Amino acid sequence: MNPSALNFLLAGLLALFLAAVVLVWVAARRSLRRPAAAGAQGDSNPLTGSAPVPLATLEQMVLQIKAQGEELERLRRELRQRDLDSMRVSRELLGHLPSGVIFFDRQAVVQEANPAARAALGFASPQGLRASELFRQAVVREQTGEPLGAAEELIAAALASGAPLQRKEMDYTTPDGQRRVLGLTLSSIRLRGVAGSDGAPGLEGLLCLLTDLTAIRALEDELRRRHSLASLGEMAAGIAHEFKNALATISGYAQMLSSGLAGETGERDELANYSGKIVAQVAALTEMIGEFLMFARPLDARLEPMPLLPAIEEARRMLEPEFTGIAIECSGDAPLVLGDRLLLTRVWINLLRNACEAIAQASGTGVITVTVAVNGDRAQVRIADTGPGIPAEATEKIFIPFFTTKPAGSGLGLAIVHKVVAAHRGSIVLAQSSPQGAAFVVTLPLAGAAASGILS
Repeated sequence: MNPSALNFLLAGLLALFLAAVVLVWVAARRSLRRPAAAGAQGDSNPLTGSAPVPLATLEQMVLQIKAQGEELERLRRELRQRDLDSMRVSRELLGHLPSGVIFFDRQAVVQEANPAARAALGFASPQGLRASELFRQAVVREQTGEPLGAAEELIAAALASGAPLQRKEMDYTTPDGQRRVLGLTLSSIRLRGVAGSDGAPGLEGLLCLLTDLTAIRALEDELRRRHSLASLGEMAAGIAHEFKNALATISGYAQMLSSGLAGETGERDELANYSGKIVAQVAALTEMIGEFLMFARPLDARLEPMPLLPAIEEARRMLEPEFTGIAIECSGDAPLVLGDRLLLTRVWINLLRNACEAIAQASGTGVITVTVAVNGDRAQVRIADTGPGIPAEATEKIFIPFFTTKPAGSGLGLAIVHKVVAAHRGSIVLAQSSPQGAAFVVTLPLAGAAASGILS
């Protein structure tokens, strides 16, 4: 039974007790005033309609009613004590909660704030402050970073509508200038039996839950910086390794060329071979530097509606003469995507070339399957091959610059693919890798309504 109902019951029982005492007292007075002969003439007790009640009985009834009244008073004291104990426990719990709890009334004025809330906000006693004075234009945003508005505006909207606001983040500055990131949840409190203008229970106030996320966000930023530095370290090591190998080769052939020039004239054919290899190594270095610059510089992706099929077909036509034992098969839808034709063509060339080289290294013959499908407002391109797959220990590093599992390769191909796809607001994942082959899935945004068709 809730406290309000128990109080109502106790009040009713007390009223009945008082009414019974009055009736007994009136009956006793009337019985004492009548002469003894009146009983012989047939006078009746006004309460029972029978013979007058003896005085001892009336006294017994009074004692019983008095005992019941004392019992009711005892129950009332116990109820009051339970209410006090409940309030004490609630205050203890709020005082020891690690999360901040603030209670705003209907006018967005702070009525209560637990120690965690005072510590997070930097106020010794925020009671009596309005939300605008407490938060001072602090901006609330989604966990993705999208701004939602000022905290006081969102509190006013929640008080007006009663709609909750859950798991948001707030960029807050304490009165002494410390910057903090606080998790924010707003939840309305309504009293039962108090009707609002729409007939629903009336809004009594607003609970604001705060969680200090400053240390967590700082740790995340530190981990991102360390990951970035680790990637830069691996990239620098890759650059140094590639340049060292290429320069060693160039140096060796240059020494042979220098020795041959001092020798017989018949050695010119061999010298021509050396000079050709030097030119090839310089060309390889030039290509690697070009790829590195493409990866390092910001991409200027000119996104516009374009058909997806022609870029894939162009990549297939470029590679089929080079890998004659490998069939490239395409099927599925032909949507319009939002993209840069030149950059996307390079994506398909890199992915198809990787698949062709994997098959050529393993058996020399195989099949690459390109499947295009529309999923909601996205186009998905799945490129699967029948090669040996990617080793399990390398699957988490394949998009790191200069990481490669090939005997010869710059390790920039998949890194560039990842960067180009990200610039198109898409994604690329390694969907499958086993000894029977690997499969990559590229997801790109559609350009409005997709033009569906069948690839040949």
